[in-house]
Amino acid sequence: MNSLEGKVAIVTGGTGGIGKGIAAQLAARGATVVISGRSAEKAAAVLAELRRSGATVDFLPGDVRSKADMEALAAETASRYGGIDIVVANAGGNDTEARAPEVRGAFVSINLARVAGVVAENTLAKLYPAQAVVPYLRERGSGSIIFVTSEGGRVPTPGQTAVSTFAGGLIRASKVIARELARERIRVNCVCVTVVRDSPSWDAVFGEESKVSDHHRKQYEKIIAGCPLGVAAPSDIGHVVAFLASDEAAYLTGATLSPTGGLTMH
Repeated sequence: MNSLEGKVAIVTGGTGGIGKGIAAQLAARGATVVISGRSAEKAAAVLAELRRSGATVDFLPGDVRSKADMEALAAETASRYGGIDIVVANAGGNDTEARAPEVRGAFVSINLARVAGVVAENTLAKLYPAQAVVPYLRERGSGSIIFVTSEGGRVPTPGQTAVSTFAGGLIRASKVIARELARERIRVNCVCVTVVRDSPSWDAVFGEESKVSDHHRKQYEKIIAGCPLGVAAPSDIGHVVAFLASDEAAYLTGATLSPTGGLTMH
């Protein structure tokens, strides 16, 4: 369980949901983990919980849609902990907008200008933190970049033009980046998820204040019913990410893994 001992990791969107599950699994394997997000209040609860288990964790604020914020996040992490070995680009750009019926709906009726805005924001939210850490990974002589995105980028799902565009594009971009950085021993991989319980997306659909469309909710219900291994918890995704971050995956780059419980297979 100490496969990441001595490693320093950044997890964007680590203040809850999937990001929290990832941070917990990295920390459990010995990594020093810096979680980033926009809410210090949410972060405080996560830090307290993880520290009770003996983890070395910290919080640095930042908006993944801001290049300056992500460069500051990388620089401060390296300053505090002597370098960076792992970055998990987990946070989305504007998930609330991505769930709006004008964005998530049948192609003939969606607002393409708003779709394009979501695609741009969500793509930058993944690429900014990755680009910001590359100089520090180079200093280490190796490293791991892991993008967490939607399975909608691999499997066509009605109503998901925006998701398919940014997630599918990110998957292809990750392979380009992997090819560019491979000789520097910096590995780049993607993890594609579908419905994950105890996450903001889960709450947006099934929470008391849910405002998603009936079609959106029915899609989630269909996914839940169709998962042979059941609905994932954040820790399930965390285990996959921790493997990719570890030296056990040292020969794996440019890969796309889909921990979807048997719902999809590639």
